[in-house]
Amino acid sequence: MAVVLHTTSGDMPVLLYYQACPLACFNFLALCASGYYDGCQFYRHFHNILLQTGDPTNSGKGGESIFSRLPPPNASPSEHSVREANTVVTSLEGAGVTAGRYFRDEGFGETTHAQRGVLSMAHKGSKADTNASQFFITTSPQPSFDGVYTAFGVVDLKGVYDAASAMMVDAMRPTDREDEVNATTESSAARTGDAVLRALEEASAEVNAKNFVRNAEGVRINSVSVLYNPFAEGKMKL
Repeated sequence: MAVVLHTTSGDMPVLLYYQACPLACFNFLALCASGYYDGCQFYRHFHNILLQTGDPTNSGKGGESIFSRLPPPNASPSEHSVREANTVVTSLEGAGVTAGRYFRDEGFGETTHAQRGVLSMAHKGSKADTNASQFFITTSPQPSFDGVYTAFGVVDLKGVYDAASAMMVDAMRPTDREDEVNATTESSAARTGDAVLRALEEASAEVNAKNFVRNAEGVRINSVSVLYNPFAEGKMKL
């Protein structure tokens, strides 16, 4: 498990496609760790298609990638590394990354939007290679998005995150206390990634003509827990 999105509807565990989409995953993890997504609303909802978030201005026009904070190519040697929430970039030349608000698309032909719960980067309009911070979560399979948007992760629909222990737990784990069985069954089901996603869909059901959520202030990401970051741990490089 990579991260947990702590939303107003519950905790949603997310898996990331590090190998297929290293830039998107690096960017997402760095923004998560820095608190960039805290307070971001699920401001747009296309029913039975997707929920969109990741804009700190909550206007649909904001957001920038972590790469916008990189020093320019002619920066002095002492400025050549950037530390952002324990994520260190020492060299990006090999990955072809330059300082700027956006980064390029990736993962085409390797990752798909063939299921519910896929996390994918949102573009600036229909322009390719304009990935920044905004992303959406599919609420049904969207194969037509393949080759258009960067699908960099997926909600663990059956996964359950226990906030008390800050760990993933087995939703089907039996209990030794008979009087807890009925009490825990419903709450456990409500804590699966799929149940949280469904709750977010319900909470953002009312939209305007442009699919902007009317009560978006009550449907948001409160915070994010990063459980595993291979870049910060030195197990992967861009």
